[in-house]
Amino acid sequence: MNTPDPAQPAPLPGLPPAPWVLIDRTTVEQTARVLDLLEQWLAGADPGPTEACARACSGGEADAFEVAAWVGCLAARLQDRVDTADGAGDSAVQPWS
Repeated sequence: MNTPDPAQPAPLPGLPPAPWVLIDRTTVEQTARVLDLLEQWLAGADPGPTEACARACSGGEADAFEVAAWVGCLAARLQDRVDTADGAGDSAVQPWS
């Protein structure tokens, strides 16, 4: 028998499954900008520091150009979500998935 845990709140209808986070537009836009700047730096700055940063970001599994590519994809995805929310109007709720 599967008994609900009384210590855990019941999920609210209409919300995405846990874990989920409510986040404001400014935070998403600023995060996308920081990721964009990191991408540019990794792709064009001094090789010593950028390689060290890439190793730290990827657990030693990728070089600076590969990390720059996935950081750029993250930035683009965040910006895409902002653009999608803009098209939905202020009254619509858009999931950030």
